[in-house]
Amino acid sequence: MTKANSRPAEWSERFRKAPLAREVVVGLEGHSKEIWRRTFDLLKEDSPEYRNAIDEQFTEESRSHCGELLSAIIAIAAGRLKNSDPFAFVRKHAEWRARHQVPLVASLHAYRLAHKTYWGITRETLAKQAKRKETLHALTILSDFWIELFEVVGAVLEEAHISEEARVVAENTRAYTALIDDLLAGNEPARADARQLRLLCGLRPGMKMAIAVIRPFADDGETQVDLEVTLRSLIRLLHQVLPSSIFGKLATLRHREVLMIVGSDGDTAGRFLKFLARRGFGKKRGADSVGVAVSLDKEDVAQLPDALTEALMAADLVSVSRPLIHFSSIDLMEFLIHRADKAALRLIPQWAQAADGQTQGLFQTVRTFADSNLNVKETARRMSVHTNTVYFRLNQIKKRTGIDPRTFSGASFLLTLSRLLESHTNSV
Repeated sequence: MTKANSRPAEWSERFRKAPLAREVVVGLEGHSKEIWRRTFDLLKEDSPEYRNAIDEQFTEESRSHCGELLSAIIAIAAGRLKNSDPFAFVRKHAEWRARHQVPLVASLHAYRLAHKTYWGITRETLAKQAKRKETLHALTILSDFWIELFEVVGAVLEEAHISEEARVVAENTRAYTALIDDLLAGNEPARADARQLRLLCGLRPGMKMAIAVIRPFADDGETQVDLEVTLRSLIRLLHQVLPSSIFGKLATLRHREVLMIVGSDGDTAGRFLKFLARRGFGKKRGADSVGVAVSLDKEDVAQLPDALTEALMAADLVSVSRPLIHFSSIDLMEFLIHRADKAALRLIPQWAQAADGQTQGLFQTVRTFADSNLNVKETARRMSVHTNTVYFRLNQIKKRTGIDPRTFSGASFLLTLSRLLESHTNSV
């Protein structure tokens, strides 16, 4: 247990021996909005750094942190703090501020003003008490508590903020790139500093890891410089969308895409796609739209080369109409057809390569016939034609190709041929 984490137990014991002080602090429950507003107003008046950083997202984060801090304070005073890491929320807050480039000095100043707010409110409450001796004792207890509390949370925040800033800076260093290269090659980092950097980025041993490939959809008028700016902005956005409390992550630019290694305690790939979907990935159209493909989860670094192969294969199937793809969701037939090489295309019979309307119509009949479980009446209904027309077309197919589409093997062959031709035509 760290020194900071041992302090709450000491404070709880003091409050146990000072009932009035405990009563005053516990009585703050439900006053989060008032405390936040008083502190926030002071911040806007006193701190130009905050005036430059304030927006809707910042305001919401600040309000949420104030609520978490008050909950922890009340739990300490009431002696019901159970969390083994009671200041985890402070670290999360510090990381958010560091990623959003809020100056550390401004965050520390915010805590000083919060100290002022809490001390002012509790002092006003105690001023209404009639028992002078007990009130003076409570004032002493609370004066010491507020000073010590904000010294501790300030130290925790400063350490986490500096660590997160170092991680952000590290993204642009050779060590960061070398670490990603090692992991993608399936190698555990050998150097101690590389292992430390991996931990700073939240990728702990034992995590389930996945690899994601994120590609902006093609913009013919975009220059290489424009693309690099877009990709770097995309990396920043991904770090914001994926909370560090859930995901470890490393991201880099490769060619015309972002490559990302993500890790979590379970179902990494699934959770990754859910977080992106909630933030609008896959819904945008136009210049801001991107495609995202993610591999299966891997439990060992040695399996990451397989994850990279899976992510790149899935990325080849991403489209504007299907922008988010998990490797496990790929249809096997679709995968095999898409991966067909030129040798496979040379196996297509000459009669199938004709692009006339009659050939296309016959293939459409085969596809509908297969979708109708080889049922002629259902095929006719779906195609809005007479059953005799369907029989005629099926006979024509057999006559032209020598393959009977009314058999399972014949329908399967013709359907595969049709999809292979379609895939090849669309890729040309």
